[in-house]
Amino acid sequence: MPIPIVIRCASLLITVALCVAWRHAPNTFAWSTYSLGFAHYLLALRYSTGQVRQALQTVPQVLFLLGLALFAGALYAGDFPLVAYFGLHHALNEAYLRRGQALPAPGARQRFRAAAVAVQAVAYVTVLRSSREFSWVDARWLAVALGVALGLFLRELSRLQPRLSLRQGVDLCPSEVTALLLVAVSLFVRVSFLQAVLYHFVLWALLPFDSIRRRGRLALGEYVGVSAAVLGALVLLSPLGPAFTRINAITFSQQFLFWSYAHITLSFALSDAHPAWMVHLFRGSVSEAVSPPALVST
Repeated sequence: MPIPIVIRCASLLITVALCVAWRHAPNTFAWSTYSLGFAHYLLALRYSTGQVRQALQTVPQVLFLLGLALFAGALYAGDFPLVAYFGLHHALNEAYLRRGQALPAPGARQRFRAAAVAVQAVAYVTVLRSSREFSWVDARWLAVALGVALGLFLRELSRLQPRLSLRQGVDLCPSEVTALLLVAVSLFVRVSFLQAVLYHFVLWALLPFDSIRRRGRLALGEYVGVSAAVLGALVLLSPLGPAFTRINAITFSQQFLFWSYAHITLSFALSDAHPAWMVHLFRGSVSEAVSPPALVST
């Protein structure tokens, strides 16, 4: 089985295990998820220093970056629905991650990834259809939209290589396979927004392993050690921590919301897992392979 599929299945299993373990402790589940989220945000900055340098190379790029920072603040102040903003972030990240095989001509690559964005976005709304923010969406129309998006995706997939084997096809679409698996899970259990966010955090904690281990045990040990230390420190600062270190629940929640908006917004400039035009806008002409996208999830 392809490693990306293995990682995603492992992420899903870990998420399910945590949800079951904390099903009777909603506060513990929430504070633990927030702590993991903060760690995700900090590690994304830690491993995107190269992208930050690229984004600060010219005056226009710096202005664009400042504009993004102001935009993130406006979204937070205006209480823009985080569930929708995160859905856009998740769909773009999943669709524009580096695939198992090199994709052919730019035109075919763009159509394939555009279809992948459609699948990810519709699957996301389908999984969270019970959420208050998506209560107005008719489940029947979601089924139709998902069918259409899948049809377009499969058409573009077949156009990439007319004689694509089953293994090659799976290698090209681990994100979509997992998205459909999540849709299937949502048919039997109600999936909350925070559970979907937890899956995202767990997934991006595991995705770098394959890339980092190729650099050697020292690099992998550093990543594991830094991740554990950061997460441990954040748990101490969370309402789960001891009285002398923890931040009060309201402040911790507000900070998590603010940095969630900031993280998603800044990802448009710093993450490689976005359309080429967006990367070019904020960082100039940059190759897709500049850095492992799993390290710069955002």
